[in-house]
Amino acid sequence: MKIVQINACDNGSTGKILLDIFDGIGKENERIAFVSRKCSSRDEVIKMHSRLQYRIHKFLSSYLGLDEFGSYFSTKKTINQLKKIKPDILHLHNLHDHTINYVLLFRYIKKYNVKTIWTMHDCWAFTGGCFYFELNGCEKWKTGCSHCKYLKSTGMVANIDRTKRQYYLKKKSFLNVKNMLIVTPSEWLKNHVKNSFLKEYEVKVILNGINLDNFSRTDRHTFDNIIDRHKKVLLGVAAPFNERKGFSDFIKLADMLQPEFQLVMVGLNDEQFATLPGKIVGIKRTNNQKELAELYSMAYAFLNLTYEDTSSTVNVEALACGTPVICYKSGGATEMLDSGNSVVVEQGNLEGILKALEKAEILNGARDDIERRAKKDFSSQRMADEYAMIYKEMNSRGN
Repeated sequence: MKIVQINACDNGSTGKILLDIFDGIGKENERIAFVSRKCSSRDEVIKMHSRLQYRIHKFLSSYLGLDEFGSYFSTKKTINQLKKIKPDILHLHNLHDHTINYVLLFRYIKKYNVKTIWTMHDCWAFTGGCFYFELNGCEKWKTGCSHCKYLKSTGMVANIDRTKRQYYLKKKSFLNVKNMLIVTPSEWLKNHVKNSFLKEYEVKVILNGINLDNFSRTDRHTFDNIIDRHKKVLLGVAAPFNERKGFSDFIKLADMLQPEFQLVMVGLNDEQFATLPGKIVGIKRTNNQKELAELYSMAYAFLNLTYEDTSSTVNVEALACGTPVICYKSGGATEMLDSGNSVVVEQGNLEGILKALEKAEILNGARDDIERRAKKDFSSQRMADEYAMIYKEMNSRGN
């Protein structure tokens, strides 16, 4: 089969998923990926447009709210390449973040009846522009976005509201695709898709997997110069580490912890790093998975204080290193957790976090079991195998 994937990038969480699928489905399939931002040196990954084209698209979408006019010529070029490749399966991931002209792309998909799988990693596909809406408590996405009070959630820099236009452009573009299957990484997101204008499509859940060659318990000592291993390390990882990921709650929690604990935050920007309280050890973002595995492994508990999430790759990475998780009850972030590997706490309940640390003492005695179960349930190969099954199933369908 010829499998073509399209995503914003080939790094970060969705980029790792894209590459893990390629590696997992085997070389017997012809594999090509188109991305907006290429970081790897892999030949099968093709960069769709130049930095200038990306910046023009970013200006059109972020300042003018005209996402549908961005990447016009680079998308035309990509579509011409797709016509030559004639993929058996077109696998879409994130189409936002100034990646591609989705209007042109779906026009091609419909015209040539391309068998399409769309893995949705957030809620962008069925809103007027926002990626999440739980924190704001907005439900306009169910009936039609307009007069948006939360424009910053859509990535808009200028105060121009085109959410109504974007909502109906997406609805027009994404509906009536004859051969499209939607995949979500959680039941939570699946339920939201089924309550949106995309409800006509079949939706399957495939939990995200991780590369277990990189995420396993390790006893490396790269960070001994900044982290005191004699303390109970509480680790938080996010990129970016914004309010949605509980940044303020981590700051508040630092003042509530006993001296035996050391709070470590990974994924900080320059401003956050410079102003971080002395009680917290800060580490800027790292794409080195071996270093992340070391941090997970040394942690007494992994803290995930997210307020919105469709799933949680960081939770799985921590579990694969045998580390118990303490997580806010948010979206699909807790679907991979149970009482044997974690403690779930209501959002914003910092006192609940302190109580959860007591249970973490017991969970630390089960690190071997936590690691074993995570490696059984959340490997990237298991994920790739599930995608391979739906590739074959969809490819066998008639047009």
